[in-house]
Amino acid sequence: MNRADGTLQYRRLRAPKHHGERLIDPPLEAAPQIVLDNCERAASREFDFHGRSFRELSQHARSELLAAAAQYTRQYRDVETGDADAAAPIVMSGHQPELFHPGVWFKNFVLDRLARKQAACAIHLLIDNDTCRTPSIRVPTGTIDAPRVESIDYDERGDEMPFEERDLIDPSRFNSFDHRASKTISPFISEPLLPSFWPFAVEAARQHRNLGRCLAQARHCQEAAWGLQTLELPLSHVCDGIAFRWFTLHILSHLTQFKQIHNAALREYRQVNRVRSHSHPVPELVADGDWLEAPFWIWSSESKTRRRLFARPVSEGVEITDRERLRVTLPIAHGKPLDRAAEVLVEHSQSGVKIRSRALLTTMFARLFLCDLFIHGIGGAKYDELTDVIIDRFFGWKPPTFLIVTATAKLPIVRPSERPDALREMDRLLRELRFNPQRHVASNQDAEALVAAKQRWIETPAHHGNLRERHLEIARINEALQPHVQAKRNELHARRATVLQQLRIEKVLGSREYSFCLFPIATLQSLLLDK
Repeated sequence: MNRADGTLQYRRLRAPKHHGERLIDPPLEAAPQIVLDNCERAASREFDFHGRSFRELSQHARSELLAAAAQYTRQYRDVETGDADAAAPIVMSGHQPELFHPGVWFKNFVLDRLARKQAACAIHLLIDNDTCRTPSIRVPTGTIDAPRVESIDYDERGDEMPFEERDLIDPSRFNSFDHRASKTISPFISEPLLPSFWPFAVEAARQHRNLGRCLAQARHCQEAAWGLQTLELPLSHVCDGIAFRWFTLHILSHLTQFKQIHNAALREYRQVNRVRSHSHPVPELVADGDWLEAPFWIWSSESKTRRRLFARPVSEGVEITDRERLRVTLPIAHGKPLDRAAEVLVEHSQSGVKIRSRALLTTMFARLFLCDLFIHGIGGAKYDELTDVIIDRFFGWKPPTFLIVTATAKLPIVRPSERPDALREMDRLLRELRFNPQRHVASNQDAEALVAAKQRWIETPAHHGNLRERHLEIARINEALQPHVQAKRNELHARRATVLQQLRIEKVLGSREYSFCLFPIATLQSLLLDK
């Protein structure tokens, strides 16, 4: 949470611990007022983007978004919402096209619910500029007493590249994924969602080869089967729109100022949140000679490895590069319209050059230009505390309020349960047996004599002349009392080993990070569809 003056204030956000618990902040009841407030803020924004106003660009961006999302979604599923009303509010969420855990999926169900109550258009943005690192999910297997996790892949590993570019490599492996994953989890879950869900993915793979789109379309078709009426659109479509290109050119033409604001806000964020890492939540934008790093990715159809975009002023305008082979000069002149520079971007896009926003700029553009309410998970919410400061200091605008939504679902596996604080309590008792055994000895003549001797030393005032003797005598008595508490120690060690094993089991079987497709349908519906 940020103060009204744009400075950062620490906000503690934690995922719910227990199955079925949800986090919605602010509460859903506040959403209508948040939408109204965000709309009023947008209406009051006055800003000149080199000859185009914020209002003009935003209206164009929203119009493009609604048309593109409806067209994209209709390619693979029916959309009962009809033609979206351009004047209606837009509520939005977004995530990478992955087989994420149910807590992430919960955002989409809240998105649908909000849109129905607000008579709004609901759009989920597929963040396809992120990279596809490992085409697999973690699946628990084994036994209750000795569970383990196996990685089950749904495609062959390939070169790391953005989801936008990542095609399916091994169709046979993809087609058999549901059988292999279901068999792996069968010791614990007999009827996961997978067998009814995965045919959607296989059907998508028959239509095209993009891996991320196959996964996202399957998940979206499953949502349709459960009654959700949201639209979807890859971020790449947004980044190829006119409004985003104008936004990009504005950032590049004011990159020195943006970099200074970005890095100062980032340092403040790390200080407030006590983050020591130089890469979290994002790295600083760097300078290399006259080249300044910009908050974008760039790659081409010839080399699909995304790289950081750098820019520098030149006599013809602004030159951008990936610091490898790509170099493009954009005719950006101070105080002049950006029409020709936007045309150059289009020309290079048509030849295969891709410019995509990085994380902070993605949600900045979505929240400012595309929607009236954005739904974040906890990670995105923490990142956008930084984004809010940049919006305030770069544009001079009060940032729109967003919603934070997540939930916790755990696989319905009956297992021994133990709390971590039980282990801490036993460790405390074991330490006490070592240094204060007199509190636990059984009553007998030898022990009572030792306890009395220790008590006399404790009551003896400590001074420079007796410090060493006093310490050694108390240590000697503690050692002499150890046989009298050995049975208690043995009992605690045995209990501790049991608790430690139960905690290890809980770490494997009680994780909230397993993919939604591993859960039984009833478990998912009770969490996601419960009103």
